[in-house]
This record gives sequence, structure tokens and C-alpha cells, in this order.
Amino acid sequence: MKVSKKRVLKALVGLIVVITLSLAFLCPRVPKPYRNLVRLMKAEVEKAQQKKVRLLSKTDHQALLEACRKLSREIDQGNLAAPGRYMVQRKPDPEVSRFPQLILDLEPMFVETEIDGRIKVGMMGGIHHYGVTAYPENYKEVSPGFKYGDKKIIDGLWYYEDGYNPEYDKWIEALLRKRK
Repeated sequence: MKVSKKRVLKALVGLIVVITLSLAFLCPRVPKPYRNLVRLMKAEVEKAQQKKVRLLSKTDHQALLEACRKLSREIDQGNLAAPGRYMVQRKPDPEVSRFPQLILDLEPMFVETEIDGRIKVGMMGGIHHYGVTAYPENYKEVSPGFKYGDKKIIDGLWYYEDGYNPEYDKWIEALLRKRK
């Protein structure tokens, strides 16, 4: 099997990040050349956590679901670009400016639109993905045992996260209750 350069590079960057974070948390004094990198990594981890809390406890989930469904209908009617992945943060795709403001206010990394009407709002990319997937009304499972996501937020809106652990359920439920 041939491995692409992009996959190798991504794996290498991931390894460097893991080593850097390990140094940051395990070593009481980080060598001087790595201090800024460690500060940057810690800041990114904190920012990701804040975005996760905002997504789960400060967002109107029903309004987010409706915004995603509106986006899905616009794509289906041909008023917006074809289904695909649209970058929002780094080098934003021009089409993104026409997405519902509620989605953009979350500051996602990307928005992924599927031909079957699903909308994935990816809050983080790279080595750790998390976000929500919104399903159109009357969505039909593509196969038996289809996994909608890791944690149902409301009917039609599911949270997902790489490496999701069922122990997260209590934390997420506490954040969801906080919103109400």
C-alpha cells in the first residue's frame, strides 16, 4: 500500500505535537528553545476547551439545528456551492460568507456538507476533531447500526469527538443542563 506524503507529514506533525505536549506537562522546566512552542500549544488546548464549552453550554442548539438545515436546503436548491468541506478559519472559502451567521459565530474550523443533507460543523481539525453533525428532517439511516454521533444533543443534532469516551457523557450533560 502506498502512503501519501501528506499522510506521512500529518503523522509526523502529530507526533511532534504529542511530544511537545508531553514535555509541557511532564517536565517542570522546559528547555528554553521550546518554551514559546509549549505556551502556544497550551493556549491552543485552552482555546479548544473554551470553544467546546461554548458549543455545548452557551449555544442555542435548536437555532443551530435550524441554521444547519437552512444551509442544507440552500445547497439542495442549488443556491450555494456543491456539497463538500469548506474551511472557515484558515484560508476561508469565499462561499462561507453566505453561510448562516449563527454557524460562523461559533468560529468553526470547517463546515462539511454532505449530499444527503447532513451538515458537520467541525470546531477543530488536525489531530483532534470535535463538533456537531446536524441531520435534515426525516433523515433515513444509510445502513443498519448507523452511528449518528457520540452524544445526542437534541433530535437531529449530535456531538462528535475523536476518541470519545462514554465517561464524557456526565460532563457533557452537565454543560447541556447549564445552558437550560
